[in-house]
Amino acid sequence: MDRIFASEYFDTIFRFLPNNKDLHSCLLVNKHWATCAVPILWEAPFKINNKHNPSSKVIQIYLAFIPDSTFFKLGYNRRIGFSISRPLFFDYPSFLKELSYDQFLNAVIANNCCKDIIIELFKLLVMRSVRLRRLSIYNSLYRHSENLDNIGYLVLPHFLVSTSLFSRLAYFNCCYQWPSQKTQLFNAIAKDCHNIKNLKVSICDENEEIALVSLIRSQRNLKKFSLVNSNNFASFPIQALVNHKNSLNSLALEVIHYNRSLNEAKFFKYAICQLNICAMDVLAQCTKINKVKFKNCEGLDFSALLPLAIAFPNLTSFEYSYGVYKIYDNATPIGLLSSFIMTSCNTLKRIVFDWYSEGYLDITQLVEIIAQHVMNLEYLKIPLYTLDQLALIHRTHNPLRKLEIHINERINPYCVLSLFANVPLKSFEHSIQLNFDDHENFKLNFNLLNQIFESIFYKNCFEKLYVSLKGV
Repeated sequence: MDRIFASEYFDTIFRFLPNNKDLHSCLLVNKHWATCAVPILWEAPFKINNKHNPSSKVIQIYLAFIPDSTFFKLGYNRRIGFSISRPLFFDYPSFLKELSYDQFLNAVIANNCCKDIIIELFKLLVMRSVRLRRLSIYNSLYRHSENLDNIGYLVLPHFLVSTSLFSRLAYFNCCYQWPSQKTQLFNAIAKDCHNIKNLKVSICDENEEIALVSLIRSQRNLKKFSLVNSNNFASFPIQALVNHKNSLNSLALEVIHYNRSLNEAKFFKYAICQLNICAMDVLAQCTKINKVKFKNCEGLDFSALLPLAIAFPNLTSFEYSYGVYKIYDNATPIGLLSSFIMTSCNTLKRIVFDWYSEGYLDITQLVEIIAQHVMNLEYLKIPLYTLDQLALIHRTHNPLRKLEIHINERINPYCVLSLFANVPLKSFEHSIQLNFDDHENFKLNFNLLNQIFESIFYKNCFEKLYVSLKGV
């Protein structure tokens, strides 16, 4: 079988395996399978679910490639990591393609590596001609020692010595807060990297702004752009997107505020974002944008933003989210959201609205627009406040593949469940998630609940139903 299929076929097949555990099993079949599987396993060794949890064993393998003489030269009386008496089967560091800078530092800190050893590890990557495909820097170090609090800040300049690491970078996420270092990083990447497709950044001073503009202009075919917490410096980077007006298809603004009252707020003290006319004109020229996302943005009901609502007539995905559970949005921009949906009502397939309000919020107009005008919707997430709103969504969007609803405490849970029991859905592909929160004064009769659920499942209305009863 190994002789029939070339290594390229094994590479394609192995990448479809659901998890690394299955891929690791392939290592045990024979040498040829291992040769195909190892590069895939080791191209993103720091890609873990909990970004604060160090991958110490990976670093121990990396340290095995540093000569004993280097440790002695740096003042160690013994080597760190595995003591290897014979050569390893594979040159594991050479396979690295995706690097989370934070996870990497967390792992080396867990192995008690000093700054000089970390620098040696970066030199190791450069010597093996590593070309990163993805790079993320969040500034979320796991605090093992107070002496290492600033290790990321101290090591980063040495990471920038060889810009060849970035020459094939396609995804770059940089939202940390080290201004002087970030300016150097933007300039280093702009020098040798021109193929970034997905760029997510935050900037907090003028030097960063200039460097980011240079980085954006140096790219050939930017497709996704996200700007985070950059209120004072949003206009010029967005103006630089004019070079990508024919390729950009995704725009996200996170923690970008237009609410003037935040200047006086006790806990925020945010600057107010004011996109200039040139920036708005550039966005209007980016007609290929089909995905727009607003996350934790205050004051989007500001009239100057209304032109954005008609700038993108071909959206397939639109998302507005604010806060998390128990963090309330008191000024949901219903008018702006409605305008976005009306403009792209013929193309929208995915709508995600995720916010929490302290009391009743009149979103009937928004629900009616979704129900009456959006004809090709496949996924909808939305908070609802009345049973009529729920019935309207349920009745008009029967073809939905996925429906996720946050049920306000004003709505009777029995009525919601009975609606799905008495009006079964036609499709067997449905996945429905109902979240009932804060029904503190409502005691459910579980016998009645059982009858409703039996009716739902007897009719086999859909494949998956998730019911979350918080506070019940």
